[in-house]
Amino acid sequence: MPGIFCSSRVTQGLHGGPETTWERLRQLLPDSRIVCLKQIHSDVIARAEDISEGDFPEADGVISCDPSVVLCVRTADCVPVLMWADDAPVIAAVHAGWRGLALKIVPKAVQCMVASGARRVHVSMGPAIGPCCYAVGREVIEALRTEPDRHLDGRLFVDLHRVLRNQVIETGIAPENVHQVKACTCCSGSSYYSYRRDGEFTGRNVSAIGGKSCSLPGLPVP
Repeated sequence: MPGIFCSSRVTQGLHGGPETTWERLRQLLPDSRIVCLKQIHSDVIARAEDISEGDFPEADGVISCDPSVVLCVRTADCVPVLMWADDAPVIAAVHAGWRGLALKIVPKAVQCMVASGARRVHVSMGPAIGPCCYAVGREVIEALRTEPDRHLDGRLFVDLHRVLRNQVIETGIAPENVHQVKACTCCSGSSYYSYRRDGEFTGRNVSAIGGKSCSLPGLPVP
């Protein structure tokens, strides 16, 4: 299923909640139905079929059995996750920060896809803050039930991609169906927005799956 981890060109100049991103994507994909979320760092997963046009439910994941619908998540260091199946018309998009990872939102999204008839599920993780830059407190380490990837000057660093990959494989998904784009949003220059680098008023990276989302500029889903 075509999808895209967009470059900053898509949302340049946009800030704040999902409304402005939704409007921009409607301009870029005028014939598509766009679904964006009011993300709250939760494990809540919405169904696109239950969302009215122009509504923005409080959730951090969205699933649809209609691949023509464009599902979108916004990130600025958290992991964007796009999901599809080889054997069923089911797609999903998930925003996974450390809180969502601690709540295992992506394995829960996998369960939702399986309940919708998918068996051969693919999970693709997009650009996020890397272990090179993601220094965290001990409470994050404990919440993720993991070990730090490295220590430096008393600081602990975590690889969110590694944590997420392990969670996904524990659901039974084949390792070859777990895909990663390892670009670090914090230290990879201006291609991506980063909360850690630029602060709370930075822009948001957009990741989308479904419809004609692959026509947007960025890194195509493998």
